Amino acid sequence: MQFEALQARYGDCLVLTLPGTDRPIRLLVDGGPAGVFRTSLKPRLDREAAQFKNEKPLAIDAVMVSHIDEDHILGVLDLFGVLLDADQKHAPRPYHPTWLLHNSFDALVGEGEGGTARALGGETVLASIDAALDAAATARSETARLVLQSYGQGSKLASLSAALKIGRNPPDQSVLGFHANKPRVLKLGEATLTVVGPLQEDIDNFQQGWRDWKSKQKDTASLAAYLDESVPNLSSIVVLLESGGNRVLLTGDARGDHIMQGLEGAGFMATRGTIDIDICKVPHHGSARDLDVDFFQRIRAKHYVASGDGTYGNPDRETLEMIEKARPEGGFTFHMTYSAEECDAGHKAWRANRKGPPFDQDRDGITQIITNWKHGGKIAVEEGPIQISL
Repeated sequence: MQFEALQARYGDCLVLTLPGTDRPIRLLVDGGPAGVFRTSLKPRLDREAAQFKNEKPLAIDAVMVSHIDEDHILGVLDLFGVLLDADQKHAPRPYHPTWLLHNSFDALVGEGEGGTARALGGETVLASIDAALDAAATARSETARLVLQSYGQGSKLASLSAALKIGRNPPDQSVLGFHANKPRVLKLGEATLTVVGPLQEDIDNFQQGWRDWKSKQKDTASLAAYLDESVPNLSSIVVLLESGGNRVLLTGDARGDHIMQGLEGAGFMATRGTIDIDICKVPHHGSARDLDVDFFQRIRAKHYVASGDGTYGNPDRETLEMIEKARPEGGFTFHMTYSAEECDAGHKAWRANRKGPPFDQDRDGITQIITNWKHGGKIAVEEGPIQISL
């Protein structure tokens, strides 16, 4: 198995290649924000196509979009756009995805595609979303604003996948979530992907909240409050991939406590309350917002991967401190898609355009921690585009 985290600025773009019978099995997880398809993902796919010249088009067995935030979905939209352009020109597709693994907002609330926008009551979909965005801005609701901004991207992805005849969420297109009584297990060749998030309880609560909003309140200000309260629990599809005795935890931007709850419910942490895995994609680009020390105490990986260039402060200094506190004995590798110096520069630039205190190297920087790890000999560090072979 090979795991790659491409340089995707402040987003995620992961390429996993697994052993197959006559060719590698390929899984693409997220596509990063604007520009990442052109700078990172397309060159990577084209190198793969050059290596496997007999595959025309290059097979991509599954594309997983963990959630609809622009730093995860835009590169996939660009990829699907290239395929649609080829079809419209009656030219051969350069790549061929078989499955799309994705929970659209409409699917999560139990509406048909476009149903959420229609429920908002505007004359058009765009008018509906614009009105809701204005209410979110008035309420200073950041979560609601991000969800509504990304809604159109999720709808576009659904339309593109239908036009390209790419199947969604096998076997029956239903929402991907964790069911305690019967965890959903997908197959990719000989590999399995066990869905451990989002939790079905949160999906049910989300749908009930949506029904309550439609039947009782139906104003955009209350919608912002509903989204703020409910969406963080549904932020990402989380899967544990197992192949050839190796385990990879793909987390998107999910909450650490919910990830552990799903792993426990699926029986992966039953023995000692911990799980040993090969690779853990650190949630939310290394943000400390939804993590605690026990996440790293209980999810014990040989490799932790944090994608981010310092924008939004990620990877967070506090997250690195949690890792060091949780596993002081070391014996693992911490991977970053950009160098610590680049992350600190990105953090400083991002902080300069925000209210509050400016970036302080001693308080906010990660360079000194990474330097200490490199020299300490307990925790190995790798910086730059990530390639891990298992």
